[in-house]
Parts: sequence; C-alpha cells; structure tokens
Amino acid sequence: METGKAEQTTDHFPQEIIEEILYRLPVKSLSRFKCVTPSWGSLISSKQFIKTHLQRSKKIESFTDKRIISTCKGNLKACSLSSLFTEPVTRAFSFDFIPINSSRDVVIVGSCNGLICVLVDACRFFLLNPSTRESKELPDFFTGALFPKNVGSIRGYGFGFDESSGDYKVCAVCYMIFRCGSNLTFPSTARVYSLKDDSWGRNFFFKDVCIFGSAKFVSGKLHWISYSKTNPKWEVVCFDLKSETFGIVKQPSCIEGYYSPGLGVLKGCLCVFADYVSTIKFDIWIWNKYGVDDSWAKHVTISYRSVSWEPSLPETYNLITPLFVLPGGEVLFTYGSVFFIYNKKDNCVRQQHTVDFDLDRVRAAEVYTESLVSLVLDD
Repeated sequence: METGKAEQTTDHFPQEIIEEILYRLPVKSLSRFKCVTPSWGSLISSKQFIKTHLQRSKKIESFTDKRIISTCKGNLKACSLSSLFTEPVTRAFSFDFIPINSSRDVVIVGSCNGLICVLVDACRFFLLNPSTRESKELPDFFTGALFPKNVGSIRGYGFGFDESSGDYKVCAVCYMIFRCGSNLTFPSTARVYSLKDDSWGRNFFFKDVCIFGSAKFVSGKLHWISYSKTNPKWEVVCFDLKSETFGIVKQPSCIEGYYSPGLGVLKGCLCVFADYVSTIKFDIWIWNKYGVDDSWAKHVTISYRSVSWEPSLPETYNLITPLFVLPGGEVLFTYGSVFFIYNKKDNCVRQQHTVDFDLDRVRAAEVYTESLVSLVLDD
C-alpha cells in the first residue's frame, strides 16, 4: 500500500484506536509497520509507545513475544517459546548480526526488557536486541582500571535495568592474582557499565566473597549464590543497581540445608532450586514478595523415582534448570537442548521436546520477551 493511500485509509480511525491495535501486535509486525506511514513510524519509534508495549507484553500470559536464547558451540541461537508446544519440531535460528560466531567461549550475562548481554572470551561484552537486530560492543573493561589484563579475568557478571535513572547497567567482577613474597593474593574488583554514559565506572574492591557466573536480575538488584572464604555456608549476594552497593539477602529458614543450590527467575520472582541426590528429589522455592521474609513458598517438589520419565533423566540432576511457569502452574525445565514440562498435579512429565541447539555444547538457556527497546538511550 502506498503511503498516501495508507494515510487516507487510517484517517477516519481515532488515534487511540490505532494505538490500541498496535499495542497488541508482536514486535516483528511493528517493525514492518513503521514503513506504513510517517505517523505510524513516529508513533512506533516513540519512547512512550516502546515502554507501554513492553509493559503489556510482560503482563500477557501468552508466548507470542517470548523467546528462548541459548549458547552453543561459540554461537547464540534462539527459538520461540510457543513452538515448544505447537510444533512437532523446533528449529533454532542463529544470530548473524553480531561478530561473535567464531568465538569459542560465549556466555549469557543476562536479559532485561528484550535486551541481552553476552560475554565473549571472558573479556568482551556485547549488548544486543535480537528483535531489532541492534548490537553494541561495550568499551574494554580494563580501560582505566588499576590493573592490567594479564593479572585477572572476569568471572562474575550481571545485567539489569536501573529504573530510577532509566539506565541499563552491566556489573562485572574481576578476580586478580598478585604475588606478595611467597604468597598469592586474590582480591576482587567490580565495575559497573552504564549504557547512558557508554563507559565503565569506578572500581569496587571487596574480599571474602566469591561471585561467579551470571546474576539473576529481580527488583532492581542482581543476585548470585556466593560462598564466603570465612563461612562455608552459601548465601545470596545482591548488587543494587541504583545505589551501586553490595549486600546480603537474608536466607530464610525454609531453604537452609540445601547444598549447592541454583538461582532463577520464575513469574518475575527470585527462586532457589536444588536437588538431593541421596533422596532423588528436586525442590523449587519462589520468593513471591521481594524483601518479605515469610513470602518464600515451595512451588514444587519432584521425586525422580515417582515420575515416569521417557526417556529417563540423566544421573547429573543438577544440570536440570527451571525456565518458565506456565499459566496452569506447570513448570518448563531444560536439560541441555531437551525441554520438558512437569505437571505437579499428577506428578508427571506432560511433554518433552528437543531443539536443534547442538546437543553436545549447550551452555545455558534463558527466556526473554521481545521488545522494541533501543540500545541508544534518550536523556
């Protein structure tokens, strides 16, 4: 349809009706409809439209705008969440718009509002929006730091949104190795990247806390399971993106005693999951109201021996990760590129599905919501 004719066709529709229709469309359609008319292009690209569309997408209990991203063989792949339930075979597609495909080491730092952060070769950070095909390599973490590259490596990381400033931030933790006489010391340094400033901020020095891997972003904070050098018990360390300070999440008594648990995000809430190899069971606890100690609730307990698994589960149970809670309360799990749905009402696996994520090298998988959020932030 020509632009002039499109303008005439939509002239008799009230603006609020047009906006309401566009809010309900998936990101892929909206990207195409920017070209329908100049007014539509301006509307869909506006900051308010992008924000409102994202908020609605998060609330809708459907899989339309949700995707699963995974790292495998030095590459990033994704598939639609809905395809796991509606198609006999799910094909994953590679991201061909970022220059990391030849890398041997790619990990998912985190996802937030449709943006994804990845770490390449333990030193290069990228931000990307798969829906709009935008990508950006972040400045060198070690630039302006007080130590050279060859004395440390980035081993802890997280990505989230600071609502108070409207800024997306990356927190990275570097562990250094220094020799003092005959002794080796391992001080830790954290730095925070601001997308608005496009730069890494000041150094945070700390000790006696070990932070490794990807953080889980909930309620404006990044969270890691940590093991202190002075305390053998695990604890949850958090980093507030607003104040840029570290803290400890008080461990509720209901989840004490778990050995080497994992953190996740289910229904927008922080969750702790762990298994007991000795008793062959798996628990998921969800923190329904962040900051309220007595709001932890056990969502599911899976007894491996009482469930009929086809095929049978691997012996390494701790590689099983909960990804998503379906509207009916069922839980979507992943083990590598095998996805399965556990129904707690009848204690059975309802469905299993395999995605071509390259079975032998899948590192992690995460659910994200598609959005129009840009990597260029307005002041």
